[in-house]
Order: sequence, then C-alpha cells, then structure tokens
Amino acid sequence: MKSSNTIVWINVFTAKPGKLDELVAIQAEELLNFKKGSQGVPGWISSRWHRSVDNNKAIMVTTFESIDFHKNWLEKSEFREHFNKINHLIEDTEGGYYTLVEEIENM
Repeated sequence: MKSSNTIVWINVFTAKPGKLDELVAIQAEELLNFKKGSQGVPGWISSRWHRSVDNNKAIMVTTFESIDFHKNWLEKSEFREHFNKINHLIEDTEGGYYTLVEEIENM
C-alpha cells in the first residue's frame, strides 16, 4: 500500500515507576471514548496503543485526517480533562507527526 495524505501522531510515554498498568488502562478507556458521542473526535481515523514488555514505556500511534484536526483536538476541554487524569502517571513524553511512506502486510 502506498502513502496517503493522512497524518500519524506517534507519542512515546515514559510512565513513572509502577504506574504503567494504570496509564495503559486509562489510555485504553479514552480511546474507546474517541468513538462515542454523536460524532466522536472530528478527523480521527484510528489509534493503536502499545506497551513495552520489559520496561515503563508505551507508544500511542494515532491517525488523523490532518495535523489541523489533531491540533483542534488538543485544544478541546475533553482532551485537557483526559490529560489531567494521566499527567501524574507520566514521567516523560515525546511526540511527533509522521506520514506513511509504505505499508507492507502479510495477509
């Protein structure tokens, strides 16, 4: 599959010691909320939430229709409320925008 015009936000979370399970659970619940409501989160396409098997990191890979849709979500009160729920669990976070160059599947 060749590239598309969508944007991917990849965020690497470093949880505080002993807090990864709680962070993973809250984030997973929040992702389900993306689909709820009358329209869900505008411009949101999909998310994948991964946790490391040997330390305190987790990675969120979220696809939006555009950077503007993602930035608009970050300005919403719903996002701020969610961030306030997880902020005390996070030691560090690093994120950035990416575009899909190539996707190869074995299906």
